[in-house]
Amino acid sequence: MTKRNARGVERRGLILRAAVTVVARGGAGALTHRAAATEAGISLASVTYHFPSSDDLRRATLAFAADEIGPAFAASFECDGDHAAIIEDLARRWRDLGMTHRESFITLFSLLVEALHDPDLRSDVDGLLAFPIKTLTDEGISSSTADALVGSLVGLALIALARNRPEEALDQFDQSVLALLAAFGRNYD
Repeated sequence: MTKRNARGVERRGLILRAAVTVVARGGAGALTHRAAATEAGISLASVTYHFPSSDDLRRATLAFAADEIGPAFAASFECDGDHAAIIEDLARRWRDLGMTHRESFITLFSLLVEALHDPDLRSDVDGLLAFPIKTLTDEGISSSTADALVGSLVGLALIALARNRPEEALDQFDQSVLALLAAFGRNYD
């Protein structure tokens, strides 16, 4: 990679990190080229060079946030085929990632809501949710149960992140996950 290409990759990363911060602070509607440039401390022209349209910036921000969370989330699930352990591990990872990568998690949720109004983002959202669903179905959990569990965890994490006091939100998330697992009756077919 040439120096120029390396600088471009570095600049692109700086812009996307700034875009994640903008979305986490103000929601998807706050993400503009100007807001990303201001947050990154760079020129507006630099942002529009790397992301010509608002849609380009939004999609790249979603992918960037997912890529930040993905490797940690995708670490192997080693639960020896025990469905209860797999689901509990999934819930634990979801919780831990949401709190250690809070801005990226908030950004993903903001853009998930944005996908309700922008059909072009829906395939990105499908891709984002595909891994946890596939993990569960690969372990023999039915696709409808996997979809329900992942959807429930998304909702519970969104509520936890929206609470004013993060430490209380974590306790609420943990209690809600326990109630969810009990409601499923530990029958994960």
